[in-house]
Amino acid sequence: MVLAGGEGRRLRPATLTVPKPLMPIDGIPILHIILTQLKNAGFTRVTLSLGYRAHMIRASFGGNRWSGLELDFSLEEEPLGTAGPLALLPPFEESVLVMNADLLTDVDFADLWSHHKKSRAAATIALSPQDIDVAHGVVELDEERRVTDFREKPRLSFLVSGGIYVLEPSLLRFLPPRGRHDMPTLLDHARAHGERVEGYVIEGDWRDIGTPEQLDLATTAFRTDRARYLGRRGVAELCADTGAFSRAVTG
Repeated sequence: MVLAGGEGRRLRPATLTVPKPLMPIDGIPILHIILTQLKNAGFTRVTLSLGYRAHMIRASFGGNRWSGLELDFSLEEEPLGTAGPLALLPPFEESVLVMNADLLTDVDFADLWSHHKKSRAAATIALSPQDIDVAHGVVELDEERRVTDFREKPRLSFLVSGGIYVLEPSLLRFLPPRGRHDMPTLLDHARAHGERVEGYVIEGDWRDIGTPEQLDLATTAFRTDRARYLGRRGVAELCADTGAFSRAVTG
């Protein structure tokens, strides 16, 4: 399931006319890149959770089959968050991959899936290592206000959620039948009830295209090495699909 219903407010004014999942990365809609990657990883059926300008996204695929994938379209009448759209699906009996539609990454989806299946976890979160350089000296105090540490302009390292998850059907019992619900809340409920939630660290590239600056960086990275993200076969297939994006932006 690809979550493609957001308004992309941080990308305005561009998203006033084109929904964020159709934002072009070097001329190719990001959602088309994602679906090509999923197909290359062995997926055959994808549900797109749509909301804002849903008709444009559907039009960009020209039907329920696209590049060998079977597509289902699920419409959010109101924003449902990152987990709420799961409640609109028919009950599923197998694992499901859920991801955001605004990501450029070279993560190996097949390896992520295999890792999850071997782990026997209820959920696996793809994680991206991120560093933040602090421009000032960082001081730590104890309870008596004595300085215990003083680091000049340190680099802090984190693992951030990559917006990509593999979930087991058992998690559905923690999901309200309706209304907005986000993935961190769902997974917190699962962990509180003893379910195992694991992390999968992305060793390659991961980029959120949520701002104009991030979109530009992603475009540069993709333009420099398309095969890194798509493989040679995927590059050829997407280059041949020149009409889809035109249909999307013209409505």
